[in-house]
Order: sequence, then C-alpha cells, then structure tokens
Amino acid sequence: MYWNPDYLDDEDQEVSFGGREGILALIDCAGYMFCENSAGISPFKESLELVEAMMRNKIVSSEKDLMGIVFYNTKHSPLPPSDTNFETGLVVPKQTAVFMPLSVLSANSIRMVSNLRESDDCFDFNCKFGHSQDSNLADVLWICSRMFTRCGYKLEQASVVLFTTNDEPHPAGSYEYQQSFVKAKDLQQLDVNVILVPLSDRFDGTKFYQEFLCTIGNENLDNFKFPQYQQSRERLLTRIFRRDFKKKSLSHLNFFLAEDVAIGVNIYSLTRKQHLPKKVTLLRDSNDVVISKRSYQVVSVEENSENTICTPLLPGDQRKVQTIGGEKITFTVNEIANMKQLIQPGLQLLGFKPLSKLCLANHIRSSLFLYPDENGVSGSTLLFRALYEKCIEKQKAIYCILTMRRKQPSKLVALVPQDCCYDDDGEPYRHNGFRIQFIPYAADVRNLKVFERTSPLLSHDQINVFKSVSKKIRFKYHPSQFENPVLTTIYTNIEALLIGKHDLEVYDATKPDNDRIDAKVNQFVSSINDMFGEDGDSASKKRAKASSEAGSNSKIPRLMSDVNPELIIESIRCGKTGPLHVGTLRDYSRMLGIEGSSKLSKASLIESLKKHHGL
Repeated sequence: MYWNPDYLDDEDQEVSFGGREGILALIDCAGYMFCENSAGISPFKESLELVEAMMRNKIVSSEKDLMGIVFYNTKHSPLPPSDTNFETGLVVPKQTAVFMPLSVLSANSIRMVSNLRESDDCFDFNCKFGHSQDSNLADVLWICSRMFTRCGYKLEQASVVLFTTNDEPHPAGSYEYQQSFVKAKDLQQLDVNVILVPLSDRFDGTKFYQEFLCTIGNENLDNFKFPQYQQSRERLLTRIFRRDFKKKSLSHLNFFLAEDVAIGVNIYSLTRKQHLPKKVTLLRDSNDVVISKRSYQVVSVEENSENTICTPLLPGDQRKVQTIGGEKITFTVNEIANMKQLIQPGLQLLGFKPLSKLCLANHIRSSLFLYPDENGVSGSTLLFRALYEKCIEKQKAIYCILTMRRKQPSKLVALVPQDCCYDDDGEPYRHNGFRIQFIPYAADVRNLKVFERTSPLLSHDQINVFKSVSKKIRFKYHPSQFENPVLTTIYTNIEALLIGKHDLEVYDATKPDNDRIDAKVNQFVSSINDMFGEDGDSASKKRAKASSEAGSNSKIPRLMSDVNPELIIESIRCGKTGPLHVGTLRDYSRMLGIEGSSKLSKASLIESLKKHHGL
C-alpha cells in the first residue's frame, strides 16, 4: 500500500451529491377521512396540518427542495390552480388529482394549504373533488414517480409521504393488490422512498402496508418496525429551526503511517454552528440587490500639478507589514503563505499515548470525524479497520499533525477511537471510527493565578447536602431537546411576516423550570442556611456625593423643602421656565395633588400647572 502523489494534487475530487430533495404528500380523500373525531378534527384536516408543518420546516431548513401534494380516492380530477406550473405531458389517473405540483416552496403554497385547512368546507371539496374508494394504489404511485422524473431537477432523494386511515386499500389476492406490489418493486429500483403516516390508533399494518413498505425498502419483514400514529404525528409536527447542509467531507487527505506508506481518509464535521439568516442589502428606491466590491488603489500626485492619479493595486504588488521591536518588517503575500505552509496537506503520524492521558481541559474546539476513503488509496479500509480495532483493544490514542489544506497552519490532534452507540430507538448516534480531538500547543496553554488559591475546607455534611441537591435536579441531556432560542425567535418572526400570521408562539427550551426546581430543593434550603450561613453584602457601596457637590445634572432626588412655589409661579407666568428642573416641577405638582405627575414631561408639567393656577 503505497502513497499516490497524484491523488494529493487532485483538488477537484469530491463526492457526488445530487443536492435537492423531492417530497410528495399523498393524501387519502375517501369519505372516512372527513369524519370528525372527538376533538372535532377530521383526519383529512389533520393531514393538511402535518403537510403545512413539513412545508414550514422545509422553507427554513432547505428552501430549494421540492414539494407537492396529490389527492387520491377522489371522484373528480381537476387541474391545479392556474397560478402554478403543471407539466402538461402528465396524464393523471382516474380518482386522482394533483392539488399542488412538485415545485420549490413559496409563501403562496403554504398559504394555499393553510387556507384549505382553515376553511369550513375545504373550499367546497365535495363538489370540486368529491370522494370515492376506487383508486388503484399502483396508478397513484405511478403518477408520483412520473412527477419525480419530470420535475426538471436532479434529486438526491425522492420520498412519498402517505396519509391514510385505511389499513387495507386492496383485498389480498386481488388484481389491484398484485399490481401494488409490482409497483413497489419498481419504486425500489427508482430509489423512491415511501413513508406511511397512519392517522388512526387502530391501524393494522399486517393487512397490507407492512409487507408493502418492506418490499419498497428491501427490508426484512421480521425486523421491520411499523410506524405508530402518535410518534409519526409528533415527528412531523416538530419544528426545526436550522439550516440543512450538504453531507460531504471537509477534506480528502492521506494518513502517512511511514515515509512511503499512506492510507486515504476523509474528514467530516459532525457539529456545525448555526448562524443567523443571511442579510442582503437593497436599494431603498427600487429594492435592487446592492453588490459591493473592494479594490485597492494607489493615489499619487503629479509633479508641478495638483491632479491626483489613481492606479489599481494588484495582489502581487501588495505587501504586509508586521511591527516588531519598533521596526516594520515587510512581507509579500507569497512569503506569508510559505511561512504558514510548513507541511504538505495530510495527517502525519507522531506516536501513540494511552487514552487516560487525554485531558478534557485541552479540548480547544469541536471535534471532527475520520473515516477511510477507498477512492484515494485502494485497500485503505482494511488497514484503517485494523488500526482502529488495535487502538480499541490497547486503549490508545494516535497523536498526529493535521494539515487540512494548502496555505493553512498545521494543528496538533489526537485520534480517539470510539465504538458505535445506539439510542433507545435503536438508531446509532455515535459511529465507529476516530474522533479528531484538537490538542493545544505549549504556547496555547494559559497559567492563571486564580487557580493557585487554596480551596476552603468543607465538612462531609456540607458536601453531602449538595450531592443530594444535584441528585434531585438531575436530568438526561440530548442536543435534540434544546433549540437555539435566538434562531427560533428570528425564524418565527420571519415566518409570521411571510405567511401573514402573527400569533405564532416561540418556545424557549433553555428556560429552567423554576417551580419544579424549587419544589425539589426546598427541603435543603434550611440545611444550607445552617451550614453555610446567609450571603453577606460583599460589594462595597459607593459614597454618595454631597448635595453641595452635585451639579445641575445630578440624579439625587430633590427634597420637598427645596420647592419655592412663588418662584415657580412667577417663572411660569413670565415664560422663563428654562432654569426650572423637571424634578422641582414634579415635587410641586405632587404638593398640589396633581395625579400622574411622575410620568409627565417638563412641557406637560408646565401646562398642568398653568391650568391649575389659571395662568
């Protein structure tokens, strides 16, 4: 296994990703979907509510994705509204209607679904669409697959979200039943995913959909977990206020194990800071986008003339200056780049150390993830796996020098092996591989004198009481439980302006439950007061200025004895109210019993005094 230098020079090698995602909401419109439940909501309107939540999530996370709505089990097949672009070459089957073609989401599409849901009769749905139970599921899925292939975009993923309460659309052994499973195999070859949302607690998946979904997903029937009504509903209604980024590697590198031995690896980022929505500057008059460009120019003055000449300063003519020891040292752009680029891009092995030597205090930034890349060096996975398993067995971390790209400084990192872990639902939240943990250099470590102070001695009772407090208010943490409150507020306000709704609520998951905490900790408050005593006023109070030292702008409240009614009335009568202070006027107004004087301005106080004295 030898290093291929041509792979290092290939900057254009990237993993191919299609980009956009297409989602079609397939809603059953039979008569049973319009029967209201105990809460007064029909399954059809509930499905529209879920579709609207999906659209509002998509327009925030991935506004370039496509989404459409198809009704089946209808009596009529009207065309979509005239303001939407519909592919004229598509032939819609009987008892099927395309309500919203597959297109990029917009504010109008969200309003269209919202208005349909909020209407009492769904805009006369019985007359415009009608109800039936004769739709062939194979024909309905055929029109969905045709809409995906003719949408005009290369889709990374195509999904059909099916909303229904009927757990047996076709009897077993019927012709339509066999056609549906033939179409399921076609969807498997086209990589079209079908997601079922059962809108009933009594939905029996064993009659039809369990085998149907396993055929599409090519899954084992015994290991398949059928979706539940409440879980599917909560998952779709959950608001996600974050952007989705393409899941590609940050860098393709070679991991040098020796001078002439290297394996290909990819580096991935498992966490990424979410930024605020990007702002665009517009012209106030025409709302045109303002495009700004920066250019450097040299200004020179002609001899024997006052005319100035401006010539552009090219990057090769620019210089950078660093002042050291009182003198300016000049560098070219290439010299700065060469000083940073001490090592070629890649991972260079330094050695191995026990995992116990890793210190959490040295975790200076978020970790990255390392995984083998067969495209760079053939056989990388085999050697990578052997190295990983041996590090797990020996409990060792690999110390390396990481250079991500050209013209970037090198970093000291530790490759920490980690096992795959699963959550309660059986989904992996940590994968097999190496975690890239950044290690500080000697110059990065700070020695603070605050840690040199001796800690006070504590008794066992004092320690135990706070152990009990920590046990009482302990909770399980997962990042999915906490949305960024700033992002949530901004996106909610933008969404309210977009769709014209101003009653949207913002939920802040970071606010503590003070009532619950007080109820659990209240039994320890008396013990803490007895052991530690009450807090004293440690901060020194500033000495107030004497009244004689206070200037005209002093904020010290004036005493009622300083008010001279005769001087105030004479000043108001003569119109010389400039020397009068607002505090003096308010004190005098309170003496006269004028209500609300503490909130009035100076002009309002003067007018109220004029009315009171008839001036």
